[in-house]
Amino acid sequence: MSIARKLIPSDSSQVYPFVFKITTTTANTVFTVPLVDYAGLTPSLNISWGDGNTSPLITSSTDVNRVHNYVSPGTYTITISGFMPGFKVNNNTSIRSLITELVQWGIVGLRTIDFYGCINLTAIPGSASLSGVGGYTGLAEVTVFTSTFRGTGITSIPSGLFDNVVNVTNFSSCFSGCTSLSTVPATLFDLNVNVVNFSSTFRNCLSITSPLQFTYNTAVTSFNNLYNMSTSANAMTGTAPELWNRVPAPAGTDAFRNCLNLTNYASIPTIWK
Repeated sequence: MSIARKLIPSDSSQVYPFVFKITTTTANTVFTVPLVDYAGLTPSLNISWGDGNTSPLITSSTDVNRVHNYVSPGTYTITISGFMPGFKVNNNTSIRSLITELVQWGIVGLRTIDFYGCINLTAIPGSASLSGVGGYTGLAEVTVFTSTFRGTGITSIPSGLFDNVVNVTNFSSCFSGCTSLSTVPATLFDLNVNVVNFSSTFRNCLSITSPLQFTYNTAVTSFNNLYNMSTSANAMTGTAPELWNRVPAPAGTDAFRNCLNLTNYASIPTIWK
């Protein structure tokens, strides 16, 4: 069986912003957009803060204009237009609880992104959030999704989220610690044939009900801690893919630890559980 990949080029003449929401509960809350450089690439963007204020052109990841004070409590829609190679919350305690919604990915040249620790972020938009872009995803140039949604409050993953991500090689800890995540499309990674690392991708995702099969991810060298659960009180059922029988065999230490209700748990090699 073959799967055709749909490649859609970016139209740099069009503006499709990156949009997300924050919610503040106290007066004079300061929010810093977590910009980062990537491989020598630096931002060139404007920010609309959602309270009637906009930034001047920002050309550095440390630009003071990436910081904004919200005078009154409320929910604000932040719109970023231009070039943003990196956006990394990285479990930053000052902003992680403020981000409540990712409205659209936009097309802003993202190379690296994470919402690690954003426990109040409960949903991820799919490519449909890019109305008029023909399905092109703003994630197309990202190659590493390490900890991208780690520790967030998401409950489901939209179908096709990674379909147009051509060069991704690493999903390590991408959804680790998403304890409310229950719905994962069976074909989520089917088109990501260049991936070599799925370590801890769904570690401690206690609400997931069945494992993916990773049929088309034949280049993977590490499945270590893939579904490693901290407790046997998890929802995992179904049949584990026999990844240990691949030639050459990938690493898989504790990949199915505490997944006791898998139908083939008894036949899983000891090191994999």
